[in-house]
Amino acid sequence: MCDYCTNCRPLSLNFSSNLYGIFHISSNLPQFLEDPQAYLPRIPECDIVIALQLHPDLLLELPSYLLQSHVKALIVPADAPDWLKPGLRKQLEETLQELSMEYAFPKPYCSLGYDERHPFINQFISQFRIGSPVIEVELKKDTIHHAKCVRSAPCGSTWYICEKLKNVCIDDVIENVAAAHHGYPCNASMVQDPEVKDTLLHKAGYTVREAVLRALEEEAP
Repeated sequence: MCDYCTNCRPLSLNFSSNLYGIFHISSNLPQFLEDPQAYLPRIPECDIVIALQLHPDLLLELPSYLLQSHVKALIVPADAPDWLKPGLRKQLEETLQELSMEYAFPKPYCSLGYDERHPFINQFISQFRIGSPVIEVELKKDTIHHAKCVRSAPCGSTWYICEKLKNVCIDDVIENVAAAHHGYPCNASMVQDPEVKDTLLHKAGYTVREAVLRALEEEAP
């Protein structure tokens, strides 16, 4: 797997200069936070903040807190059932709408897609080429000669899956996509999600499978 992950991606995917900071907040926090801002880092002025697996009180505090840094959009992925529960998501959505701040709650993260109401998030998806997977394939007879990752799942699995699809017969594509996805350390949880009525790992697998099938349909004569 390491050879694939270090050699298949172009150097143009180095976006480190676009990052203003990565902040770790301890998960060992009280159940209720009297002063949530005391636990939040100083956020530099930026366009988008991605909040992963934060305490519910911190998530609810974020929108008004981020306004101080002129943040335009907040992305809160949910790769496990307890990352962003439906009730909390609704509260957060109402607050963000009141503040006219763009938002997205992809569940799992690799379901992040374009929305005409969210130009800053759309630009993020296009520039960094992450979100719901987009794949292009080149066919020779009934075999995938080449598979290109146009947009990857945020975890990077789409690049690996594209490499594993080379020289695969069309009839064996679904089986090979499933095997490649399970062979990569996907971030999505294996715990049953009551809202999705499945595991988010399975939903992530269906998402990349659909991307491959779309690519085959577009390439088919």
